[in-house]
Parts: sequence; structure tokens; C-alpha cells
Amino acid sequence: MSETTSIRISTELKSRLNDLKVHPRETYNDLIGRLVSHARESQPPACVPLIYVRVHGEIRELANPIELCVEVEDGEYILYNHAYRLLAVAPDLHEGLMEITAEFETNWNDFVERDESGLTGGALQFRKRLLALIYGES
Repeated sequence: MSETTSIRISTELKSRLNDLKVHPRETYNDLIGRLVSHARESQPPACVPLIYVRVHGEIRELANPIELCVEVEDGEYILYNHAYRLLAVAPDLHEGLMEITAEFETNWNDFVERDESGLTGGALQFRKRLLALIYGES
């Protein structure tokens, strides 16, 4: 059995904790563990601006930064921006940003470098959004 310790809580707090139990025999240890896990999972994602990207192997500054949401789950960083179809899962933030940069370049190649005649209406709109991000490209 793992080590334990005693803590002192007010009678009022104990009553509030009792109200949060999923069943009467749930231990306070299990209850507090569940509350801590829930608090970690319900943290809103942090945002990091993506300012530079790689296009044609050249680092370019974006006209408007792309806000990347960053979440940490099971020790892995999840970076994403749904509007620009960017997603990366990495062991650290630096690696995640490198993957996002590569993902942006892939999107650029697939939607901007490709012949427009082969793109759907939605793909053409996405292409325009990508072009508007890079100075001198739109």
C-alpha cells in the first residue's frame, strides 16, 4: 500500500466533499484524485502565435500570426489550428512547432503550388487564405 498522510479540513468542507462523492463508500483519496484529474483535463488550451513558416524551404514571416492552441495530454504536446488544417503531436513544444511548420509547408504545396483547376471551391477559398498570410503572395 502506498504511503498516506493526514490532513485537516473543516467540517463544512468535509460535508461539501461528501456531496461530490459518486457513491457513499468512495474514499476521500479517490474523490480528491478524481477532482484533481478533472481539474487538469478541463484546463483551457493555451495559445501560441505562429509567426514564421517555411515556404519553398525559405523562412517567411506571416502577415498575421496564426493562433495555435496548445494542450498537454499524457506528457505530449498537442498543437492545432482547425481553420488552417494544422495538427501536431510531439514530446515537447519545440518539436511540435517544427511539425506545425512542416504541416504548413505541406498545405502550401497542396493548395497553393498545385494547379488551381484541380481544386474544389472550398480548396480555392483555403488557397486564398493561405496566400493572404504571406507578404507579397496574394
